[in-house]
Amino acid sequence: MDDIVERILAGLRRDEFFVAALASVDSGGDPCVRYVRGTIDDDLTIRCPTFLDTNKVRQIQGHPRVALMCGDTESSRPGTYFEIKGEARISTDLGDRRRVWDTLQQKWFSGPDDPDFAVVVIRPTSIEALPIGGGPDAQIWRA
Repeated sequence: MDDIVERILAGLRRDEFFVAALASVDSGGDPCVRYVRGTIDDDLTIRCPTFLDTNKVRQIQGHPRVALMCGDTESSRPGTYFEIKGEARISTDLGDRRRVWDTLQQKWFSGPDDPDFAVVVIRPTSIEALPIGGGPDAQIWRA
């Protein structure tokens, strides 16, 4: 496995889910950023649970290019953060919903088959791994 891919997976898989800032573009061309929880697969596919009826869903349906910013931000142990750019789509596929389902979501959804539950599926086109506080130069992965 490529060193950058190993670094990405190691950096984002410390817990089952990671927190990221997801940027999309609204119908007027303005950027919008919000926090999301996500998972990452070995092929670098990212999945973020969401409500089906949200601005983020409408924005992605209109403009599928998105960006994520995430990584190790614990100030006592600086690590790496990742700028991820990619193409997103909205999935209501039960398989995608089951993949990201966890008990925390029971607060908002009745289960993975809840009709209001959807998944933002992101296929990265590039990932830049940037060290926090110096260290080795940034590494860039491209699809």
